[in-house]
Amino acid sequence: MAGHDENVPDGSGLLSVVLGLVVLVGMSALPVTIGIVQIFTG
Repeated sequence: MAGHDENVPDGSGLLSVVLGLVVLVGMSALPVTIGIVQIFTG
């Protein structure tokens, strides 16, 4: 069984923060994206 090294940084916390921000921005931009698609598709 592999030992756990405390000196190795864990990037999962930062990853979840970045993923949360991406989802938040994506959900905010969704109506704009739908409007642009409707304009270009007639």
